[in-house]
Amino acid sequence: MMRTIPLAFVALFACGSSSNGPPANVAGTYTVSVTNGQNGCMVGTFTPGAMTAGVTVQVTQNGTQVSADVMGLAGVYLTAGVGSSTLVGQINGSTANLTASANHTTGMCAYTTTATANMTFDGDTMQGTITYSDSGNGSSDCGVVEACTNTQNFAGSRPPPSG
Repeated sequence: MMRTIPLAFVALFACGSSSNGPPANVAGTYTVSVTNGQNGCMVGTFTPGAMTAGVTVQVTQNGTQVSADVMGLAGVYLTAGVGSSTLVGQINGSTANLTASANHTTGMCAYTTTATANMTFDGDTMQGTITYSDSGNGSSDCGVVEACTNTQNFAGSRPPPSG
């Protein structure tokens, strides 16, 4: 069974503060590098250790609500895998957790793919991990997507705020 998981994808924010307390100001345009980790879902186009540089992510923020729009080809792959090029979630101090998900069917298999990005910030840099999890309906058509995960690590920065 051939599936698509984004080959390169996310990143986000910056502006340091602790993981508790008021949210850091993370809005801006980030340039990140993404490195593939484990390929537990056995996606043919997902090579562990492969790296993609120059992924652009536009981050918007309203208080503790944050969204990250992944641009370019990485956004196209993300949309194919999880239904959207935008992840949404919350920031608490200098950490954020964002998600996107989509439902898929293959034969008698109905499964959900969820991307979860966990990030940490320091000044105008950020780093983190994205986990892609599949969960199926128990059909034998699901194969490996019955319950599997792929991971990516990412790191990047945004230009310092002007002024």
